[in-house]
Amino acid sequence: MRKNTKIKAFVALGIFGICTTAVLLNQIAKDDNIIIDEDGIINKELEGTISFVSNRTDKSEELNLLIEEFEELHPKVNINLELIGDPEEILQRKATVEDLPDVTLVPSSIKTSEYDKYFLKLDDLGFNSNNIYNYGLGLDDKGEVYGLMTSINWNGIIYNKKVFNELNIDAYPKTKEEFLKLCEIIKEKGITPIIINYRDSWRIKPWVEIVPYIFDEDLEDKVIKDDVDILGEKSGMFMSLEFVRSIVQNGYCEEDLLNYQWNETKNDMKDGKIAMLFLSSDFKYQLNDIGMDMNDIGMFPFPGSSTIKIFGDYKMAISKNTKYPDVAKEFLKFLFEESRYANAVNIVSPLKDSEGNKEFFTEIEGFNIPIITFDGEVESQYKDKENVHFKYDTLRRTVNLDYSFIQKYVISDNKEQIIDEMNRKWNEYKNKLVD
Repeated sequence: MRKNTKIKAFVALGIFGICTTAVLLNQIAKDDNIIIDEDGIINKELEGTISFVSNRTDKSEELNLLIEEFEELHPKVNINLELIGDPEEILQRKATVEDLPDVTLVPSSIKTSEYDKYFLKLDDLGFNSNNIYNYGLGLDDKGEVYGLMTSINWNGIIYNKKVFNELNIDAYPKTKEEFLKLCEIIKEKGITPIIINYRDSWRIKPWVEIVPYIFDEDLEDKVIKDDVDILGEKSGMFMSLEFVRSIVQNGYCEEDLLNYQWNETKNDMKDGKIAMLFLSSDFKYQLNDIGMDMNDIGMFPFPGSSTIKIFGDYKMAISKNTKYPDVAKEFLKFLFEESRYANAVNIVSPLKDSEGNKEFFTEIEGFNIPIITFDGEVESQYKDKENVHFKYDTLRRTVNLDYSFIQKYVISDNKEQIIDEMNRKWNEYKNKLVD
């Protein structure tokens, strides 16, 4: 009797459990934000309106198609696309007033130590140093991930192969002297040797943010920890500024510095009116987009390069003030999965399993120069126990060693005075900010 009583009790409990589950599922199903998939797994349906910003103004149609695809998967989500050609200053201002787009590009003005102030951590999206290149470049100074690089690229001299072939140029210059001789040959043929886009801040900034490290990878240590002047003759910063000044002073760039516009550059490069420009490898694909044959587009390391560093375009992140973090994160994940964003805007995907990576690395391996990526915490350029990078970056911004300084330096008739003033100001503020 006791055995039968137990069996009846278990049966009763089982029936009660089934009924309770049915009632629960029925109640859940009434919630408009809850969905139950074919396997009976309960998921909360995404709902909300978010903003998404990109610098690819030339890819509006492709990006809107991506948005439509995501919105079809999540019918209660709306995504507003914002396209900004030069997002640095705009996003910097938005960050200041806590008004960054939900899915945003990261302006370089925001220091890694401030990432937690502006962005959400992205450690739950499934991306790490094993499956995405330059994972380390999205880390803050504590090793937490807040951004993902939208592409992989490297900085070098992009050139029109047809121009080089017509002038029988069959070797790329490896020193500044060889480069200037090459420019003279091109200039004599009535072709502009190189465009620097003097009037555009984002185009002129690399001469203080990228090129100095090509000449001296230890630049920051030397000018922060040692008694080396920022514009001393052995400083990588000085070498960089002298390089671009030589281009300007010899008339090897655009003649009308103040009026030549960036939107003219692509067509002039395609049409062979200009031979070269210094930019990231992503630009090759933009030339291809406007009809230039990829076989006519070449690229070589900046003269004097001892390594090729693999960086990216912009980092993408989630604003800390987003009202819909789940929607924003799911959309960001969607953009990176299957290289959707990279394919839409025609750049090299940062995902390590992307087929485009193979061709990318095969090309640069041919230069026989060491290749550097930033894949993990240890390799991150921000793992800096002495905060040298932070001190250097703060000091450089404080003394206004920026694009406006370059513009002034390259055309000045009295560069010695400018050099002396900058060295004095640098050392003055260094004693205040660094010690």
